[in-house]
Amino acid sequence: MIIQPTVPIVSPPVVNPIIQSFVAENIIAWDAIVLILKMILVATAALVIGLFLNRHMEKKGFVTNKTLTLILSTVMALGLSLRFGLSVYTFQGMFLFFLLLYASMSDLTDRHVANHVTISILALSLISVPTVGFASMLIGGAVTAAIQLGVTALSGGGYGGADWKISSACAFLLGWQRGLAGLVLALLIGVIFTLIYNKVKDRDIHEGFALVPFISIGMMAVFFI
Repeated sequence: MIIQPTVPIVSPPVVNPIIQSFVAENIIAWDAIVLILKMILVATAALVIGLFLNRHMEKKGFVTNKTLTLILSTVMALGLSLRFGLSVYTFQGMFLFFLLLYASMSDLTDRHVANHVTISILALSLISVPTVGFASMLIGGAVTAAIQLGVTALSGGGYGGADWKISSACAFLLGWQRGLAGLVLALLIGVIFTLIYNKVKDRDIHEGFALVPFISIGMMAVFFI
């Protein structure tokens, strides 16, 4: 008769619930600290870039406001950090914001936006290819351009060339779904604001208005989606 050796049953070590809670809470606290540090880093970089951009716009005689530029830069940096973390899309969003801010101030100043802004947005769009898809980007840019060129023809040239160039470049970066959503949102905000502004200021509804600021708001809003 073979007697099998008895294997003692060893209970796993009991971990004090207080210690478990302390470790879990500290891990969460450390993650929160890292997130805050990342947000501070991005916000600081945005403030520095915003300061230099505002100085550049002042030298060019643009309509600009230093305090507003710095506040918007900080808010945008914090929002992008919360949405995308410290990723390439945060920095893509920040540079898109600065390009659109520059274009908006230029449009408000003399209703003109330099072509290098559109080219810069198209270059920034290369980051979107892996996630958005080149086909979606092409459709977004082409459809947005076609819609606005049609509006330009129907309005007798009242629709500026900078408007369709900037919005088409943004739609190319965002893809067709977000691009068209951004365009609709921009036009909606622009029309409502203009109607109210014309009513308050007793302004002729047929007078032109700067549309790029509204395009910038619409496109940046859908960038977070």
